[in-house]
Amino acid sequence: MKLYRRGGGWKLVLMLLMGLAFTAWMKAYPFLARQAPVAAETLVVEGWVGDDLLTQAAEWAATNGVKTIVATGGPLETGSYLAEWKTYAEMTRARMEALGLGEKFELAAVPAEKVRRGRTRESARALRAALGTELGAFNLASEGPHARRSWRAFRDEFAGQAEVGSVALEPTAYGREDWWRCSEGVRSVISEAIAYGYDLLPGGG
Repeated sequence: MKLYRRGGGWKLVLMLLMGLAFTAWMKAYPFLARQAPVAAETLVVEGWVGDDLLTQAAEWAATNGVKTIVATGGPLETGSYLAEWKTYAEMTRARMEALGLGEKFELAAVPAEKVRRGRTRESARALRAALGTELGAFNLASEGPHARRSWRAFRDEFAGQAEVGSVALEPTAYGREDWWRCSEGVRSVISEAIAYGYDLLPGGG
């Protein structure tokens, strides 16, 4: 009888742990894809986002009182010798011009220097150095589960200088409700969760 009770106790603990793991698993995407914009006339877009997400950012800007869109990003990693633009920031500003956004918004590009690690934080530093005193408040648009980590880097760099909100753009391959149904979503959430945990460690990020 004692063995049965003991076994039943472990089964209960195991069920509880599985329940907690499942809850954490299902809440991972909403947590990482931080959707918390602030009232601001400036939208900052990470220059590496794809064309569909850039269009999505422009649509968000058009309905949320945005007057200025700023593209950030460091050197292009692929095909830079084929393009007239050498950074994601400059290329994305050109992409926005090609979409006709220059007729609706003031567009700007703030390139960042090449770094071995912490590229998002370097983009935040470049933005602060270029426009820090002019921003006051802004929203940062990034791809889905990458949004919280990017927002945290920009928030830290602008601490006490500007209020930073976040806009999580929904990836084309998956979304908040079905990310766990495809390999792209699972890979993105797991890798971003690990990266976010690393950023929280002393010396991380």
